[in-house]
Parts: sequence; structure tokens; C-alpha cells
Amino acid sequence: MDIYLIRHTLPDGVAGICHGRTDVPLRADSAAHALRLVPLLPPAARVLCAPVMRCTLLAEHLAAALSTKTVIDARLGELDFGRWEGVPWADIPRVQTDVWARDVWNNAPPEGETYAALHARVGAAWESLLASGSEAAVIVASIGPLRSLITIILELPVDAFLRFNVDHGGLCKLSDSSGGWRLDYSNRAA
Repeated sequence: MDIYLIRHTLPDGVAGICHGRTDVPLRADSAAHALRLVPLLPPAARVLCAPVMRCTLLAEHLAAALSTKTVIDARLGELDFGRWEGVPWADIPRVQTDVWARDVWNNAPPEGETYAALHARVGAAWESLLASGSEAAVIVASIGPLRSLITIILELPVDAFLRFNVDHGGLCKLSDSSGGWRLDYSNRAA
């Protein structure tokens, strides 16, 4: 099985704004970026995505080019930042972000979600994908779920999730061709 992880392309007009679950638009070049990714993906791969426009638009372009359908899975959504959603980071009291940043695994933004909760739901999505028997899958999501997937797939300690970065529009490939999962490449550009 091969898994292709793609972080959505750059959002438009949200620099400096906290936007986990907030639906934000993509820049106009997202469709062109998707088409450049297609040659790097297997035909008819299953395409899954998070339920926000920045992921679904990219996933739909990919699915159409791969002659398949997009499957939206809410478990692949970004961290819920609660009351911080849509607020400029500079306007969030520093004391709140400091407390959260000391232990993002167990601390949640006000009325938000912990990374432990994100990791658990992403893990459930991964188990469902494994049970589906797909030969190849493309997953379009935001950075939080992608970090969790890499950590889960490679069976790394949970604190390793912050060590991974996937650039906007970047592609990572993981494969299980030798009886164990491996990261074949990360942040491949289209």
C-alpha cells in the first residue's frame, strides 16, 4: 500500500489568523498546483480529505484527474482552536497561548481540542483506511492531521508529531512494500 499525504496549498488572505477548523479560501493557483501533482500520484488512487474548502477543492481537482471520487472524512480535520478560531494570533492573550504551548498534547485552547484528541480521531481514520483494503490513497489535509498520520503510520512516539513539517502544497509518500512502513520522501514539490 502507498499513502500520499498532501498539505493544502496556501490559503488566501488569512496571514496571521488562527484558522484550524475555520473554512478559508485557497489562492487562485490551487487548481494548477493540483494538476502538477497528478503525475506523481497513482491512477485511480482513493482520495480522502478534510471537510474544509482548502482541502476539498484541491482533493476534487486531484480526484477528477485520477478518475476517482473524493471521500470527505471529518476525522481528518485540523485542530479545533475553539474561541481562537478566526482571531489574529496577535490578539490572543499571550498568557493563554503560553499555557497551551507548554503542553499542546494535553492542553486545549479555550473551548477547543487537544492534540491528543486530534491524534485519536486521525488514528481512527487511519484504521478505517487500512480496513478498506485500498492499494493506494491520497490524503489532503492540514498540517496537524498530516503530522499525526506520519507519526501513527511510522509507529513513532506521540511526541514526535511536532518534528514533521509538510509545506503548503507539499507531497509526502509512505509505503508498506517491505512488511513495514517507511517514509519514501517528504515535501516533494509539484
